[in-house]
Amino acid sequence: MINYDLVSTLLKRSDKKLLTTSLYLDLSSPQFTTKDAEIVLKGLIKEKKQELDGLPAGREGRQSVAEDLERLSRFVGTELDRKGAKGIAVFSCSAAKMWEAFPLPGPVRNVLLVDRGPYIRPFTMLLDEYERYCTVLVDRERARVFAVTMGEIEEQSQLLGDVPGRVRASGWGGYEERRIERHIEDHVHRHFKRAADVAYDLFQRKKFDRLIIGGRPDVLADFEKVLHSYLKERVAARVSVEASASLEEALRKTMEVHRQIEERSDRELVQRLVQSARAGGLGVLGLRATLGALRRNQVHTLVVEMGYVEKGVVCDACGFVGTDEQKCPACRAETRSVPDVVEEAIREALRRDAKVAHVSPAAGLADEGHVAAVLRFALTA
Repeated sequence: MINYDLVSTLLKRSDKKLLTTSLYLDLSSPQFTTKDAEIVLKGLIKEKKQELDGLPAGREGRQSVAEDLERLSRFVGTELDRKGAKGIAVFSCSAAKMWEAFPLPGPVRNVLLVDRGPYIRPFTMLLDEYERYCTVLVDRERARVFAVTMGEIEEQSQLLGDVPGRVRASGWGGYEERRIERHIEDHVHRHFKRAADVAYDLFQRKKFDRLIIGGRPDVLADFEKVLHSYLKERVAARVSVEASASLEEALRKTMEVHRQIEERSDRELVQRLVQSARAGGLGVLGLRATLGALRRNQVHTLVVEMGYVEKGVVCDACGFVGTDEQKCPACRAETRSVPDVVEEAIREALRRDAKVAHVSPAAGLADEGHVAAVLRFALTA
């Protein structure tokens, strides 16, 4: 499974002086075949041919890239094994004898890119979105437990409670009727407890991040009482969905909650950042200030607006990342222009063990320069 440790290891293994070929393929369509993948890759190589021919990498560098493309073609044609993956990422640098292929849990855009380092932005976006949900739909007689990951839903368990029907019974002062009612409620309680135990077992096995419970408000109140404390603190939403709902309805409700949580979380993160930065606290706003904080190893979390791309410069001699400096202010070497300095910033952040958060354009970061950072420490005067 991909994680930030894996990405950091990949970056540390790569040599910034050599060219790395990065390939991302979307495998999410059930109809997508190996032949389709070959056609997509051929199209990507054709699109990049002029750019690849003009690479300022010398004969050896261009030979390494040519070998990368040949190996990628063989891999896609004969070795590609989906095994349930929704996408795949492949990184190759023949000159450094590096080859890594990773199945991805979510779909990605088809991309072929050659650069001085692996292209990791799609990786970090997936990791930022990669929250696992458990959705439990419950009523007094039935419970269903679902695992939801990256927009895919899988029903884990379906429980039918042994709950007696409600009957009217005669007896002195209604005693018999109350006794039957207590008997029914005891069965309902055991049914709820069994469903809660199944959800907790799923948590122990798959460590989901959030729990959504669905049903009537009165039922959910009783069900929540029997949840393990670890699950109670993970309840993200209570939704009005019948236990008999279709898989599509359960998934739709889960993703609706997920989008609401992400949007709210993005807005709150940006608001806190802006307030902190303007008060001189642990926050900086804008590309230039954020790159400066990265160089000083201040960045705890790099915050990037999805889709934001900006030209910039890098120094191949010392690793300096900047906006428009023609000479590196650190070592005075000539800098090299790059089409996306945001990608360079993401790489640098992960090399320095910082986190990366991607926020939607609706979060309000555009007004603050599209890029910002939560700092580990502030500089003292």
